[in-house]
Order: sequence, then structure tokens, then C-alpha cells
Amino acid sequence: MIQPLKYRQSRLLRCLATIVVAAVSLYLNSTYAASPGCDDCFPRVAVKTNLLHDIALTPDIGAEIMLAKRFSLSVAGVYAWWSNDSRHRFWRIRGGNMEMRVWFGNRRHERALTGHHIGAYGSMHDYDFEFGGKGWQSPKATYGVGISYGYSLPLNRRLNLDLGVKAGYSAGEIIRYKPQCGTYVCTGKSFHRYFGLTGLEITLVWFPGANNKNKPDYGQ
Repeated sequence: MIQPLKYRQSRLLRCLATIVVAAVSLYLNSTYAASPGCDDCFPRVAVKTNLLHDIALTPDIGAEIMLAKRFSLSVAGVYAWWSNDSRHRFWRIRGGNMEMRVWFGNRRHERALTGHHIGAYGSMHDYDFEFGGKGWQSPKATYGVGISYGYSLPLNRRLNLDLGVKAGYSAGEIIRYKPQCGTYVCTGKSFHRYFGLTGLEITLVWFPGANNKNKPDYGQ
């Protein structure tokens, strides 16, 4: 007999969002306090969410910092907890990824996090999915590594839209189960390995700030 994963439902997502927003705000305030007369003397920071995840009822939130107009570091987390216990339907996932990106092309000189980019990422997730009386659960984290490509274009003064694709390798243990007589019975266990397409992104990117603080356009 096994038990479904027990997460703290919305508390984890609220905590993650609070940490990201607080970290960005603290960074902006401390940086501008250190160099109030130079708007282009420090990296730009953005808060973002993958709209495809949001549409799939799997909200995510992340932050990205621009480094030397060529490199950026992106960190994002995803969390979902949807269930209908009476019909044995679960859609539960949590995890995160970190990615180092390299930006190229002329647009990167004019605006932060804009233009073509390639990257390398690492990820870690666990999950519990059950539909139609069958379930799949990761008793431990599933890990992934891979590469990415994307293109980001400006929408307005503080918003970008980033289009991207990821491919790579992921591996982790899977438990298959069925609900029977009020319990969850394990029907199989295996170690799953996958190589191929691992992600699609239509990401809304926002540069928080006011006036010239953290503006994405350089020298304006």
C-alpha cells in the first residue's frame, strides 16, 4: 500500500512567490542605494511566468538576472495541487529549474533579456498523477539536464515575451498504483529514463521598478 504525496497546497506556491518578489525588491533597493546616479551600472532583474504552464493549471514563477549584457541566470519553480478524491483524480507536481543563458545578436546591446539566447539547465521535480483509476508517482525527485534555445521580444517599456524550447535527459523512479478498497495498491515500480523534448515556453517577462529603476532599455 502506498499513500499519495501530501504537499502543503497553496502555502508552498505563496512562499515561493514571496521569496522571488522579496529577493528582487531587496536587490533593486540595495543596488540603487549603492549607485543612485548610474542607471546602467548594474544588472537588470526580471520576474517571469511561463504562460503555457499557467494555462495547464500548473502555475510557475521565476526570476532572471542579466549579467554583462551577454549572460543571464534564470531560476523558476512550479507547483500545482488539484484533486478530486471522490473520483480519484490527482494533478500534483512541484519542483524547479536553474538555467544559465548566453545572449547574442544586436538586440542584447539595446535592451536586457532581448533577442536570441541559448542555455544549459538542470531541473528537479516530484509528482503524483492519477486518472481513470490508475496513478503514477515519483517517490523521489526526478532529475533533468539539457539545453535550450529561445527568442525574446519587447512588448512595451517593461514587458518582454520569451519564446523557447528545451531538450535534454531526465531520469527518476516511478511507482504505478491503483485505488482499491480505500487504499492505494502498488502495481509496479521502475526507473524511467527519457531523452528528447522537455519543455516549451511562452514566458511573460516583467522588469519591476519605477521611472528609470531597473528599466530594460540601456542608455534611455
